[in-house]
Amino acid sequence: MNKDNIEGGLRKTTGQVEEFAGRTMKDKKTTGEGLYDQAAGTAQSAYGQAKDAVSNGASTVQKAASNAMNEIASGDFEALQADVTKLAQTVGQLVQNQANSTREQMRSVVGAASDNLTQTAAMAQDRFMSLEAEMESQIKRNPLAAVGVALGIGVLIGKMT
Repeated sequence: MNKDNIEGGLRKTTGQVEEFAGRTMKDKKTTGEGLYDQAAGTAQSAYGQAKDAVSNGASTVQKAASNAMNEIASGDFEALQADVTKLAQTVGQLVQNQANSTREQMRSVVGAASDNLTQTAAMAQDRFMSLEAEMESQIKRNPLAAVGVALGIGVLIGKMT
């Protein structure tokens, strides 16, 4: 397990705590940040797993090379050639499998992040619409106060220029 694996797991856990806190306090910003941190943590962890897989592949290659050197010393060249071919196939398949796995994990993380951002934007738009309706209702209930506020803002802007 490497640094990216550990940090990714910690970031994902932190994101879950942030999301829970945001939902508990009904704070959409904290909830959104929590969801983002979860997605980023998952991506970083997937990256760490890919690094581990490549490292393990390198270790396998090193062991196979060591075995090949021992076989060369004993003069078994045909077995060596078969082992090297098998090793190349195994390493190629390992790298391809890990790349496919990492690609799928990244697609999943990016899809989740996109869904979370879309959801957060929709919630913000709904909030803005309700705020707009609330302000319109206030203006209709107290038109003179609204005119007074507008006049005061106009005077302030006039003084600033």
